[in-house]
Amino acid sequence: MGDNIDLMIHARIQSAEHTNRSLHWTQQYAVTNRVVELHLSEVTPRKPIADIEMSELLPVAVVQDHLVSHWAVLISRVITKYLKAFKPFRDVIIYHIPHKYSKKMAEKSESVSHMYMAHSGLH
Repeated sequence: MGDNIDLMIHARIQSAEHTNRSLHWTQQYAVTNRVVELHLSEVTPRKPIADIEMSELLPVAVVQDHLVSHWAVLISRVITKYLKAFKPFRDVIIYHIPHKYSKKMAEKSESVSHMYMAHSGLH
């Protein structure tokens, strides 16, 4: 993963030694994948793309039920935030949708960080 920072520093009084500076930094880091699905291949697909039917991509009834359940949680957050009549219910809505990896994902991420100054131009 990565992120970049672009910053322009304007000299209040410019001289040959003190000019505007344009800084471009990038931060790159790797995060250990805490959830590993061993039954999913990273190399071979389940089937050739030409053999996939459009109906196979649509969610089945069980998945649709899960979506409705999760959307209800998300919609309750929006309604209690933006509709004045529902603000008293903000303390009782669900802010986290539980899932089978909730416990694992609550652990601190193991990451390795590297800050790199990609370019520092004088203008």
